Amino acid sequence: MNSTVFNEIKFPFPYTQQVAWGDMDAFNHINNVIYFRYFETGRVEFFNKTNLWQLFDDENIRIVVAKLECNYVQEIKHPATIEIAVGIKKIGNSSLIVHHIVKCNGNIAAHGEGIIVATNPATGKSTPWTEKIRANFEQWK
Repeated sequence: MNSTVFNEIKFPFPYTQQVAWGDMDAFNHINNVIYFRYFETGRVEFFNKTNLWQLFDDENIRIVVAKLECNYVQEIKHPATIEIAVGIKKIGNSSLIVHHIVKCNGNIAAHGEGIIVATNPATGKSTPWTEKIRANFEQWK
């Protein structure tokens, strides 16, 4: 993904954290699986800051991650401070495409897209976003 696409997506709530020693693998860099945890941290931070967690509950919507991918750009070694951020790329009828970035020393170390799907908690089936949720997404896109 080129930097132009990153410039088209807003990443309004970057979250900074220290890399934990336990995030490393036998090759002395961050294990590839850990990046998916970083992406999750970014999504949780985004949903908390935008009050979407509460809105999902109020509107009786549950979300599931339907797809998640990661592009590894630069290795990260301990000790390091990273910045994790998530932005909305596209709002679908019942899905949301988000883009995740993990930066270290100002450089993108990893990035990837995720597809989040709205579900009905009673049936577990996909359901359209409510107008209230869609309007909330729009203000952050």
